[in-house]
Amino acid sequence: MKIARYSYQGAIAFGIVDDDELVVLTSDPMFAGFDTTGDRVALADVKLLAPVIPRSKIVAVVSSEAFVLRPNTAVVGPGDAIVLPSASDRVEVDGQLAIIIGKIAKNVSVAHAPGRVFGYTVATVVTAADLTEVSATRAGAFDTFLPLGPIIETEFDEAATPLRGLINDEEFQAVDLGDDDRTTEETVSALVAFASSVFTLLPGDVILAGPLDTPAAVVDGDTVTVSIAGIGALVNPVVRPA
Repeated sequence: MKIARYSYQGAIAFGIVDDDELVVLTSDPMFAGFDTTGDRVALADVKLLAPVIPRSKIVAVVSSEAFVLRPNTAVVGPGDAIVLPSASDRVEVDGQLAIIIGKIAKNVSVAHAPGRVFGYTVATVVTAADLTEVSATRAGAFDTFLPLGPIIETEFDEAATPLRGLINDEEFQAVDLGDDDRTTEETVSALVAFASSVFTLLPGDVILAGPLDTPAAVVDGDTVTVSIAGIGALVNPVVRPA
């Protein structure tokens, strides 16, 4: 099931994607279930937003035993600009699979971890590469440094699923998630279990699962597109304020 968070006629709502329409939900399905209002709106008439704003935290996995936390203020949605900060001269992007937590998880076993996951979305992970040695947290904490979208897929199967990244028309990333040992079903479950052993995961929290591929530098005027088959394409322009 594909879930969208969107803006329409001045209000923010949630809907189930049904071809070129959205079946309007009564509220956030993560907390209120999938009851519908009976209304439908055309996808072409809405602005898609980041499908989730983490209530608590974003866990960026560095290795099987290390992670960096990112603030929820870094999240933007489809079409929103990635803003290059004046503090950095080299900003890089990397497409990743994002896990959306749907239920409270604390010390969850690997076997029970899938039951705590609400769904998956596309993430463009942005990093001020020249600041990582000073502070890995600061390097990824700037506003707009985590585009998410375009939707959440609740029944995603990473087997034989390609992830592709483009800067303008040039491909910088191409990986099959099913063949990458950092994004298999078993590894995703292990990541959720590991994170829950450190701190309580809350509904809406995001875990950036990888793959940790070769990042690429972006400059003012670029357009970044990261797509995962079965979820969709996340497109964001890059700007440097005058």
